[in-house]
Amino acid sequence: MELSWVARGAASAERGRRLVELRGVTPNGYPLWEGREVAPLVDLHPEYGAVFPVLPRRTKPAVYSKAARLGLTKPRARWSDNEILRLRIYRSGTREEVLAAFPGRTWRAIGLAANKRGHRRPKSSAKTSGIPIVDQIYQRAHSLGMPLTELDAIVRSRNYFAKRRWRGKQNHGVHHRAVLALGGRLRARFEPL
Repeated sequence: MELSWVARGAASAERGRRLVELRGVTPNGYPLWEGREVAPLVDLHPEYGAVFPVLPRRTKPAVYSKAARLGLTKPRARWSDNEILRLRIYRSGTREEVLAAFPGRTWRAIGLAANKRGHRRPKSSAKTSGIPIVDQIYQRAHSLGMPLTELDAIVRSRNYFAKRRWRGKQNHGVHHRAVLALGGRLRARFEPL
């Protein structure tokens, strides 16, 4: 790699910065933060509910990010070696036990840290609906290890099973396609009169 390539990259970056300042928007089209926007954020900081109406052209993630860059929020607490070792409890412990083992951490933060290090909770049992055919489809998908979103993609049903859209109106065509996709057959059985 030649030094001239690095110099060209630095020059290009500087031209880009000047262009952003000139236009007043980022390359993605978002307006740059102005002093009149930063002042209310600093004044009202912990009360985000009061900040959002004052800054109508800013999204919530943009406000949170700017507050972090201004140093208004506390940085995320790093995971100590001791905490990382204790993450094994996430696999088998109840929610209360896990939260008690990690005071000051949220359930979501513990789950993300545990999953990142390979500690996953066992899959929950198949969902039940009270509708025999839907329950059988759920049980078969669960036994095959197929996520419901994948089943929906196979049968082209727009989250019919994953988001339980069968609660409003049942679609028997989707049921039939799901049974076929899971390797089953659909039969009718009539009760005697």
